Amino acid sequence: MKETQHTKTLKLCTGALLLAAGILLPQVFHMIGGQAMGGMFLPMHLPVFVAGLLLGPFYGCAIGVITPIISFFVTTMPPAAKLPFMLIELATYGLMAGLLRKKNLNIYISLILAQIAGRLTNALALVCAAYLFHLEVPAVITVGTAVVTGIPGLIIQLVLVPAVVILIERVLHFGNKPANL
Repeated sequence: MKETQHTKTLKLCTGALLLAAGILLPQVFHMIGGQAMGGMFLPMHLPVFVAGLLLGPFYGCAIGVITPIISFFVTTMPPAAKLPFMLIELATYGLMAGLLRKKNLNIYISLILAQIAGRLTNALALVCAAYLFHLEVPAVITVGTAVVTGIPGLIIQLVLVPAVVILIERVLHFGNKPANL
C-alpha cells in the first residue's frame, strides 16, 4: 500500500518529535538524579521503541542511530566510549521493534523481543570490539549488570511504550488500522 504525502509528512514530523524527546528526556533524568538515573530508567530508549513500533523499522533504526549522535555532540552524553555501543543497541531496538510490529505481532511481544535483541547486539558488539579489534571495552557481563540496573526502565518501557503507541495510533490514525494488542 502506497503512502500518501500526508502520511509521509506525519511520519517525518512524528519522527522529529521523537528524536527531540530522545535528546531531552535523558537530560531531565540526569538533572534530577545524575548520570545513574539514565542507566536506571533508560529514557533515551523510550522514543526509539515508540518510533520503531509506530513508524516502522526505517524510522526506528534511523532515530536509534541519530539520537545518541546528536545527544553526544549537544550534551556530551552518552560518553564517547559508550557511544558506539549505545548507537548499535538503540538502532537494533528501533529496527527490530519496527520489523516485528510489521509482522503483526502483539505490541508487547514485539517490544520484549526488540529489548532482548538490542541487549544481545550490545553484548555482541562488546565481544567484537574486544576480540576482533583488540579494544579495551567493558566485559560482556556488564550487559547483564545493565539489565539488572535498568529493571525500572524496562518496566517503564513495558507500561509506557505500548500505551503511547496505541494512543497515537488512535488519535492520529496511523496506518488506518486499530492497534494490535
